[in-house]
Amino acid sequence: MPSRPPLPSRIGEISVPSDGVSEATWQWAQRALPDYLMAHSVRSYCWGAAIAAGEGWAFDRRILWTAALMHDVGLTRVPQNTSCFEVEGAEIARRFLERHGLPESDAERVARAIVLHMQPSVTLDDGVESVLLDRATSVDVRGDGYDSIAAVRTPVVRSFPRGAFDRHFLRAIEREVARRGDCQSARLLNRTGLADWMARSPWASEQVPGRRRG
Repeated sequence: MPSRPPLPSRIGEISVPSDGVSEATWQWAQRALPDYLMAHSVRSYCWGAAIAAGEGWAFDRRILWTAALMHDVGLTRVPQNTSCFEVEGAEIARRFLERHGLPESDAERVARAIVLHMQPSVTLDDGVESVLLDRATSVDVRGDGYDSIAAVRTPVVRSFPRGAFDRHFLRAIEREVARRGDCQSARLLNRTGLADWMARSPWASEQVPGRRRG
């Protein structure tokens, strides 16, 4: 079995939290997530951190890191879920993080950010990390706010390339909608026009050289 890479201290110029919970979440993500979601999740953390720097917002890196790494785990188990993937993922994250020593109040902040990242509107009243995860995932999935990450984009994508992310992610959302048509994923796919938006995204035409994750 190939060895898993250690928790990085930085991704490009983005600092990564090094506490035990962040380390445990990194190790969990490498076991639990397919490559396309692992890379998407790490990129989402980086975009969130970059957006915070641009806005001058203080945030808790451990909250954003764990929320970003765990926000799409529900997409890996759509047939087994009993509710929308983001709700399932929030509960998985809450249990995991509390078990690994994150205070209950912080685990709740992570879970809230995960649920809200699929909502049509997230504000600072919901918590800065919730706003950052929402905006970061919009950047990575649809290219919405693409210019806001220009300063860090190339080194991050070089380390965690997009590859076939668009195709895999769209299929995962379609699987969710086929089973649960009343979830936010249905709004994203149908009313928002996810496939067309992704096809028009700046990511669709950008090619950034990068290494392949093992």
